Amino acid sequence: MRLTPAYIDADELAKLVRNPKQVSGRDYIVIDSRDADFVGGHIPGAENVPAHDLHWRVQGLIDKYQQTPLIVFHCAQSQVRGPKSARRYLDAVNERLETAPYDSPLHNQEVRVLRGGFNFWHKRYFIADPDLIEGYDQRLWDSQDREM
Repeated sequence: MRLTPAYIDADELAKLVRNPKQVSGRDYIVIDSRDADFVGGHIPGAENVPAHDLHWRVQGLIDKYQQTPLIVFHCAQSQVRGPKSARRYLDAVNERLETAPYDSPLHNQEVRVLRGGFNFWHKRYFIADPDLIEGYDQRLWDSQDREM
């Protein structure tokens, strides 16, 4: 039984996302725990599950991704929503494992949190590798800069 999710660095996740042999949803999945800001840009292939929706969607996520060996959660900074969602997911997986067969792929599934969240991802790859940001909307980022 795993108690807490580990962290994954942006460069390690970027290698997965860039690798054409690694398929989002099959080899890994990124769960973006942000709310409306997801539409302003996200990691390619990420599924948006706002943190406040996770409690009623967690069982469906487990069903959908039980064969996926790596689940990566994040939010804007991976300080609250992303880590909390990863822990909730991991708690639900551990609960399911209590009655799962010994050969369930969930036994080997890794749950991680993206260190620095999407804000770090954006800073790191917006210029260096814009293909690592999908659905980018500059207007949203400009309005955030004005609010700061």
